Amino acid sequence: MTGTPTLEGPEVQVRFVVSSLADVNPEGLTQSERVAVVSALEALKGAAAAAQARLTAAAVVDREALGEDSRSVRADLALARRCSPTLADQHVGVAKALVGEMPLTMGALERGEISERRAMIVVRETACLSVEHRGEVDRRLAPTIASLGDKALAGAARRAGAALDAESLAERNRRAVASRRMSVRAAADGMAWLSILGPMKEIIGAHVALLGEEGRRNVIDPDLPADEWEAAAAAARADTRGKGAWLADRALELLSGRAKGQPQQVEVSLVMTDTVLLPAAFGGKAPGDDVATIPGWGPIPGAEARAHIAALLDRADDSDPKSGLWLRRLFTDPTGRDLVALDSKRRLFLGGLRRFLELRDPTCRVPWCDAPATESDHVHAVHDDGATTGANGGGLCKRHNLVKEEPGWHTTVESTGLDGTGSHRIRTQTPTGRVHDATAPPILGEGWRAPDTVPDEWVSDVHLQDRPLPEDPWGGWIPDPPDDWFLSDEAWVA
Repeated sequence: MTGTPTLEGPEVQVRFVVSSLADVNPEGLTQSERVAVVSALEALKGAAAAAQARLTAAAVVDREALGEDSRSVRADLALARRCSPTLADQHVGVAKALVGEMPLTMGALERGEISERRAMIVVRETACLSVEHRGEVDRRLAPTIASLGDKALAGAARRAGAALDAESLAERNRRAVASRRMSVRAAADGMAWLSILGPMKEIIGAHVALLGEEGRRNVIDPDLPADEWEAAAAAARADTRGKGAWLADRALELLSGRAKGQPQQVEVSLVMTDTVLLPAAFGGKAPGDDVATIPGWGPIPGAEARAHIAALLDRADDSDPKSGLWLRRLFTDPTGRDLVALDSKRRLFLGGLRRFLELRDPTCRVPWCDAPATESDHVHAVHDDGATTGANGGGLCKRHNLVKEEPGWHTTVESTGLDGTGSHRIRTQTPTGRVHDATAPPILGEGWRAPDTVPDEWVSDVHLQDRPLPEDPWGGWIPDPPDDWFLSDEAWVA
């Protein structure tokens, strides 16, 4: 994925060390020797992190000393470390603190006595202190820093800081309250995490309230009439959910404002093949790759996707204009990997093209940045006669969309994904000359496997408009949602 310019000096030395590690072989070593090598490698990781910190701090400080915006070099460093720009910012902050303010912690890292994670903990827990107080905490922790675990080290740094500057602890708490937020992130097996960061008393209060309601869920009013009491008892027996499942269900009902069994008005884009959606139309047997994908979230079982669509159809209600199911055909290249077109009866080219890019690029196209692609951008800029097309488009996060306009950054489309030269690929060159290629993920998600065979007549014909389209099992019935449709469950079919 990366290309590196030819350099001499420290880089050659480091790469020699990296390549020499391939010769570390456990065969012929005793258990004691193997453990000793593992310990030495752990020290090597710490020393490597210290070297990275020195180089990182120098790169950023030099730019800032010239009065320049360090955003460009930070983005370059993120690519060099193969991480997101947010994580790279954390590395920059830690590097500057270690190099300029905490020499003893830096020394422990250089000797491999602590890991990069431990160094980050000390920097994080002293972030509210002045330079002088941070230096004093550095001195106080030096004798024991190598022997403390993560939690103990965090507590020790926080306690030492509070002893030096109690106001800093209060300021830290004030900042923490101001940063309260809610976030969502994908989990395994079609699940997701909903997290709320807030003041401890508020979070615990909400938790206790839910626990109290859960404890009363099977308590039946003895004064109910006999028939109502029996109905309530039958409902309680039928509810076989565990405590955790009930708490999760109740919390989501309260947060969404919906009653039990009421459908959630939200758009869900399910991408699947026609054989996954309608196995009955193809012999009645689900395909081997019986999987649907939610762009930006991941795969779910095909059976679960079909059950979701069937449930939507079952509760379709003409009295609710926002309840419905819409299908749209997506066309891929002959291998089934890359999205190349979608059908639509709309004439708002911008809207359709943006939807195309959102489906093809659910996350930022810059390598190792997993942020959602919130902006559709021209790879070849419009002011330089770049075309507004899918081939010249790319999904980016807001930060990388701004960074690419900095001096020294160049992006080009290496493959359009439409002319038989391969998947859509964007090449980025940073101001330091490093080259990074980013290929659009398969429309059915990373980890998708290509079919074993592809018809020869499709492979030899590189013109999209001349390729035969698969037989339409719906007989042309592909309704297009109205332009103002924004709260619907939507199945996208490839």
